[in-house]
Amino acid sequence: MAIEKMAYSIQETAEAIGLHPNTVYELVQQGKLPALKLGRKILISKLELAKWLAGQSNTNPPAGPTGTAAAN
Repeated sequence: MAIEKMAYSIQETAEAIGLHPNTVYELVQQGKLPALKLGRKILISKLELAKWLAGQSNTNPPAGPTGTAAAN
């Protein structure tokens, strides 16, 4: 039986959400993405990542073809 991960590394987080690891690291350093530092390892909780992503969905809607925000 495989154990499901409760937290991701910077690299795993980047792969999961399609960002560069440096971008994820910067978000953590800026306090925008909650993370836990254990020694030299930075972990992002799966639950906190989901909450953070849900909060991002309404803040920056993608631009439509004319440069305006796309309607939902």
